[in-house]
Amino acid sequence: MENTPNRPLIQALASNWWILLLRGLLLGALGCYALFKPGQTLLAWALILGCFMIADGVLAFFAGIAGWTNSRIWSILRGILGILVGVFVVGHPAVFGAIAGITVIFVLAGASIVSGVLEIITAIRERKAIEGEGWMILNGVFSILFGVVLILAPLLSLALFIRFCGVFAIIFGIVAVFTSFKLRGLKAS
Repeated sequence: MENTPNRPLIQALASNWWILLLRGLLLGALGCYALFKPGQTLLAWALILGCFMIADGVLAFFAGIAGWTNSRIWSILRGILGILVGVFVVGHPAVFGAIAGITVIFVLAGASIVSGVLEIITAIRERKAIEGEGWMILNGVFSILFGVVLILAPLLSLALFIRFCGVFAIIFGIVAVFTSFKLRGLKAS
């Protein structure tokens, strides 16, 4: 295989290296914001989602009115509902953000608890077929404890989750910036 960028995909990536650079810088900035301002990050997310819901509702409403869909009535109703929910979300971003965020935390907690219970059951049932079932039971116990901690402190868990996502956004941003300069080097060769 040749080292020169004569393939169309590589040439396209190399000539647009700056897009990946911009994406990496934005990811880094958003990651820092999430890391240091998790509450405002959640509010911003809720506002963006609310604006999207309003725009989607308006488009669905006009698609129904104009007859661009087969089910005009459902499109109109979906549009009206989308607009109403979007207006509520934009008007109350803290309420929506907290409810949505805590729902995510509770889903993670439930999954962790169920996973832990199933792991313990599996370790006990299959103890003759597997070695080290004690470690599997211990892992199940820790999974259950993790879920319980999430349930007992959902707002703290949500803030930590947002910060955790911020750290990953920073890491992905650094990788994207590094990759963009590698692509830029391909363009020069």
